[in-house]
Amino acid sequence: MVPETVAASTGKALRGFSGPDGRHEGLVLWLGRRSGDDTLILAAVVPEADHGRGFVRIHHGTVGSTSRAARRVGLSALAQVHSHPGSDTRHSDGDDRMVLLPYEGMFSLVVGRYGDEPVDPQGGVGLHQYQDGHWVQVLPMEEAFVLIPAVLA
Repeated sequence: MVPETVAASTGKALRGFSGPDGRHEGLVLWLGRRSGDDTLILAAVVPEADHGRGFVRIHHGTVGSTSRAARRVGLSALAQVHSHPGSDTRHSDGDDRMVLLPYEGMFSLVVGRYGDEPVDPQGGVGLHQYQDGHWVQVLPMEEAFVLIPAVLA
């Protein structure tokens, strides 16, 4: 479960990754809590990252400091969200290798077109989960990724 406000701020952060050579892939960490089988995302953090037109990566120390800061407020780093240049939101072999410290049940989301695609289960994002030692695409995604509206009518 992801609040609409977290998804929107994630998309904005991903669209902000660029350099003198144009737009770059970006990365955001989602923090939250697990409750039984549910993963509740509560905040987004944009870590310091090395990025370019075909890559984005963060240092192990950055993951550690972000995790420590999250624990101080009762949260955990539960998902990594990164962008791809095109519309393909599958995990590449590089994505599989580059996720730092994956653990059973961790989520990885891939957002298309440098974050121009919506961070929404209805389109524009690929959802992956670390299961039995490898990354698998979660389908149907709508059952695993629930976007919570900012205002409930």
